[in-house]
Amino acid sequence: RHSSAEIRKQFAVQPGFAQSCQRSLSTPGFSTFHLPSFYDAVDPVDFEGFLMAQLNNLDLDLAQELGDFPEDDLDVVFTPKECRTLQPSMPEDGVELDSHVKDCVQTYIREWLIVNRKNQGNSDTCSLKNKGSRKDFHKTLQKQTFESETLDSGDATFQVGPQHVPAVPEEASRTSAACSDPELRSLQPDPRLEHLLRHASAEEFERLNEEARRTNRHPELLALYPAVDEEDIVEIRPVPDRPKEHLGNRILVKLHTLKFDIEIEPLFACIALYDIKERKKISENFHCDLNSDSLRGFLRSHTPCIDLSTQARSAIFSVTYPSPDIYLVIKIEKVLQQGEIGDCAEPYMVLKESDAGKTKEKIEKLKAQAESFCQRLGKYRMPFAWIPINLANFFNLSTLEREIQEAEGLNGKGSSSDKKATLLQARRLSERGFNSEDNYPASNFKTMSLTLNTFFKQEGDRLSDEDLFKFLADFKRSSSLQRRIKTLPGTLKVEISPAPENIGYCLTPELLPLKPFSENRNRPHKEILEFPIREVYVPHTIYRNLLYVYPQRLNFANRLASARNITIKIQFMCGEDPSCAMPVIFGKSSSPEFVQEIYTAITYHNKSPDFYEEVKIKLPAKLTERHHLLFTFYHISCQPKQGASVETLLGYSWLPILLNDRLQTGHYSLPVALDKLPLHYSIHSPEKIPSQTPPIKWVEGHKGVFVVEVQAVSSVHTQDNHLEKFFTLCHSLESQVTFPFRVMDQKITEASLEHELKLSIICLNSSRLEPLVLFLHLVLDKLFQLAVQPMVIAGQTANFSQFAFESVVAIVNSLHNSKELSKDQHGRNCLLASYVYYVFRLPDPQKEVVKPGGGSSAVSTESRYYTFGRTSAVSVGSKLLQSRVISCSNPDITVTQSANDEEVKNIMSSKPVDHSSSRMSYYVEGTNDMSGLCASTRPSNKKHFHEELALQMVVSTGMVRESVFKYAWFFFELLIKSMAQYVHNTEKQDNSRRSRFSDRFKDDITTIVSVITSEIAALVVKPPKESEQAEKINISLAFFLYDLLSLMDRGFVFNLIKHYCNQLSNKLNSLSTLISMRLEFLRILCSHEHYLNLNLFFMTSASAPASPSPSLSSQNSSSCSSFQDQKITGMFDLSAEYRQQHFLTGLLFTELAAALDADSEGISKVQRKAVSAVLSLLSSHDLDPRCSKKEVKIKIAALYLPLVGIILDSLPQLHDFT
Repeated sequence: RHSSAEIRKQFAVQPGFAQSCQRSLSTPGFSTFHLPSFYDAVDPVDFEGFLMAQLNNLDLDLAQELGDFPEDDLDVVFTPKECRTLQPSMPEDGVELDSHVKDCVQTYIREWLIVNRKNQGNSDTCSLKNKGSRKDFHKTLQKQTFESETLDSGDATFQVGPQHVPAVPEEASRTSAACSDPELRSLQPDPRLEHLLRHASAEEFERLNEEARRTNRHPELLALYPAVDEEDIVEIRPVPDRPKEHLGNRILVKLHTLKFDIEIEPLFACIALYDIKERKKISENFHCDLNSDSLRGFLRSHTPCIDLSTQARSAIFSVTYPSPDIYLVIKIEKVLQQGEIGDCAEPYMVLKESDAGKTKEKIEKLKAQAESFCQRLGKYRMPFAWIPINLANFFNLSTLEREIQEAEGLNGKGSSSDKKATLLQARRLSERGFNSEDNYPASNFKTMSLTLNTFFKQEGDRLSDEDLFKFLADFKRSSSLQRRIKTLPGTLKVEISPAPENIGYCLTPELLPLKPFSENRNRPHKEILEFPIREVYVPHTIYRNLLYVYPQRLNFANRLASARNITIKIQFMCGEDPSCAMPVIFGKSSSPEFVQEIYTAITYHNKSPDFYEEVKIKLPAKLTERHHLLFTFYHISCQPKQGASVETLLGYSWLPILLNDRLQTGHYSLPVALDKLPLHYSIHSPEKIPSQTPPIKWVEGHKGVFVVEVQAVSSVHTQDNHLEKFFTLCHSLESQVTFPFRVMDQKITEASLEHELKLSIICLNSSRLEPLVLFLHLVLDKLFQLAVQPMVIAGQTANFSQFAFESVVAIVNSLHNSKELSKDQHGRNCLLASYVYYVFRLPDPQKEVVKPGGGSSAVSTESRYYTFGRTSAVSVGSKLLQSRVISCSNPDITVTQSANDEEVKNIMSSKPVDHSSSRMSYYVEGTNDMSGLCASTRPSNKKHFHEELALQMVVSTGMVRESVFKYAWFFFELLIKSMAQYVHNTEKQDNSRRSRFSDRFKDDITTIVSVITSEIAALVVKPPKESEQAEKINISLAFFLYDLLSLMDRGFVFNLIKHYCNQLSNKLNSLSTLISMRLEFLRILCSHEHYLNLNLFFMTSASAPASPSPSLSSQNSSSCSSFQDQKITGMFDLSAEYRQQHFLTGLLFTELAAALDADSEGISKVQRKAVSAVLSLLSSHDLDPRCSKKEVKIKIAALYLPLVGIILDSLPQLHDFT
């Protein structure tokens, strides 16, 4: 047999093969290194044409399985969103919604669009996961049993004394028998084996040996090898978790008992969570009624209707950031009665139900008195008592700190240079659902059943949240609080536990029933909305539109003496008539679900009261300038007077809900009017209301005497100026507006609309990160729509493509640079990965929006797709990433455009001369009466999203281009998904791959791959931070070509791979770096689910023997000619023909041979990488069910025959006994 080296020498002189001498690369400043002669990538075959020709000659039974990809390989799937509620949250019926609200609702209820590839789950990684842990794989092997182990231990023939038994443990896998000489002589001889003396032909002997070899052969032998080092696994691209509503750590709180030593009146509990370190209330209120039916009957005249949803006694709180500083505070209120809080609490401190005699009489008298107050003043409450519960014991603090540190690592706060830590983070992130939330395992929380016997009395002049935080801080430090504040004896039994995954009969904060929902329970559970202490970066996925009003302080100290027992009636009005009060306020316990008005608790005889009320309002989906909050101030008379009303009007104040069409939130100091409010008061704020006739009388001369806070939790209102302006201007193009119109405090004319929209697109990146993330899906959808949506404003076609693209780049850059947002092991931002995978879809091909100029009387609407040509796109670029330091309010500020990138210009100059002009194209549908707008001289060639995106990537310059390369994965995955949808929507899946996409699009893809390869080569030789970035870009490019193989002409993609390999070889000066980069690149490509088909593995020589080992008959045969011997041995060589026909395998074997043949610094790690890549590939075939057939395995084995030659040539490196 000729040696592998000799055969390789013969092939080295073949035409098209590399020269036999080694190629030397030398660059000034770098050391010289030599590349093997076979290292250049060869030209691949014309895959599509070659495949079609060969499939006609293939066995029909195997053609589909071994030849081309399956016909249904690519599938675009619409998957319904998982809805937690029985019905999705929606705006109220019967209202004409604004365009923005419609878009929001549509985004939240729209199905996911997922591009699936049929066999993509058959990779080695997925198969190993399906098979279980690799370290336990050997347990599936059949145990080998030998004759000595099957002998019956009771057989007398082999019974021996203990002195002859070797000192071997009983559990040893082998046993032995020892006998003395007399015993051996007494044994019966074994029968003769006559068949051993019979003559057998070599062919028969070989056949028996082959059958013996196949007996008990394990089907997945290569999977028994040790698991691949996780550092080498680059082909794992985690599937991101679906976007979903943020839920923190859920705590179930059940109130069982609330009573004092005497029960004389109904009492009401209000529960919320507070974080004393952050000094913030971190949940909305949960109102609970634990009164008996008899006590609840005292209020029957004031509660004609009690909805079941208001009778809950258990609530689910959510805590995103657990800490030992969180307290559950339960406030107790009672019906208003005459007297200070201390006077009302006195009986509870001195009397007991168990006492007999006079005590019983006093209790009955007090009960009758309370019933009287309930009948007169039942709708008014007063503060009574409160009790705190520290949740530090509930949170398992021994593991909490460690979980927080790991969560910070997941959010990017750890060291990015530690690759193993990154892999660990990615794996944990995958286990946690690949989302950006900091969830802590429920096992870290303890179930607690508490019985508390001491309540603190409320202090009438210390009711604010600031006072509460001071009390809680004192309570945490010591027990001195009990000495300074009076306490009341009582009993509170509460159970705190981790909330179950699926709890029956539960309502959301909007009172929507959750799945599973059972009608059999008497009382529901309620979810309580969280107000996280820090930002939570999770995009909105449900419709939520809530407003919270917190009246805080009122100063009537200089008011008339009648202002003592002050309450505020709060209403949400849609007009100024009293009948316009809307039933959108959430009711408290034992009341209707929604009410028209609510009253604050009253502090007896206090002219400057503090309030702790929380008024929760369900905002209407459509708000107008007439909607406002109305505050009516009353004095409540506790003593009954003949014919006198309980309420004495003190004054009014109000707050418009919208200011310049934007929701008003924040802190306000409002003046209070003494008289009836004038007409049209609601369209003005009380501070700026115009002068009236007669003039309005104000408390203390129009000073702000009433302090109120308004906060919104809304997935409709952005509460960010930049986002608000962007959405408003976008919708002004989509709906009929009258010029001029206002956007916030700015007047927009028809002439300035285009400029202001472009400015708002540029300024999007200046938005605060949290609202930008919350509305990320809608913002990206709108930008992608603008990239292809034609606009005609005042008779002129407006193009927003480049501005939209650069804004997307800036947003992608911001999200990746934020340390608060998590990334996977490839550096992909989880929010963006989730958006591309589930949310993104091709923009709807809408009709062109035409805003006619003032002088045009008739303008017909046309559907037109307009894009920048290459020349104009380059000249219009702007430094969008510097928008944070550029004044967005000054449209006259200009930015100096950097010089065009030389490499891009060189690439562009290699295109045909008329290439740029042909890129300026229109798609015209219908007729156009305006000849000035008709581009009849240009081809009516519709632009598609993938073409526009590729073009913008090509012509981008400066900082924009740098960010495009840096985060290329996002734009690559956008390209892939848009291409897949395009193929699916246009039914081009059945067409030839060569004709699916235009030649110009292929040119752009070629340019992108070439430029990014150059970028990789430039970065990888720089300091570690840049070289690490080069590795990520390299992986992104590999996945991009990996995906393109399922969509485009595979011969075209193979040529891109060849150019990448050769381009990298020409630019890099370190052999170990070069092989490492190409290895990672090829490892990803070789993990393709149709790797075997891509390598034309059915084309291996038909004359190859079934077994690569020469048989006995072939050795003894004298008919084996030199030519036949050369032909067989040639099958083991990595020839040019082999590398051309089996392109990916040839490239991988080339890297393996080069790595094993090299002897340079740092090559050992690269050698391990190369061997690991081949082993991983072989193992994947073992575990792939498609490779289980015998005839398929034969073809696969023949494909890997050159591996034998590589191994034989590398024996010294593989077996170094020194």
